[in-house]
Amino acid sequence: MTAVSNANTWSPNAGKLDVFVGQIATAKGIHERLGADVAVLQTQTGGIPMTVVYVTSFESGAAYGAFIDALGEDDEWQQFWATATADPSAELVQSAVYSVIDM
Repeated sequence: MTAVSNANTWSPNAGKLDVFVGQIATAKGIHERLGADVAVLQTQTGGIPMTVVYVTSFESGAAYGAFIDALGEDDEWQQFWATATADPSAELVQSAVYSVIDM
């Protein structure tokens, strides 16, 4: 069961959707290698229309913390992020971390 999810909502820059989709595929592979379950969604109604929501999910807060620690030490991620932010293909419009409420 997922206990913690991190959702980042991105608005692709004009003319760069193809670049952004390719970057999402690369990020997804890295994040999964580092222990995240990844879902990529496109907003259809409500929220911010036509944005892309990139969600990483974890079984526990400890697993999420280990993932965050690993990102800072992972050479492939650091190289990817440096390249992606040098010429952004999208704008981050919202970011949130969610935890499950057990009932």
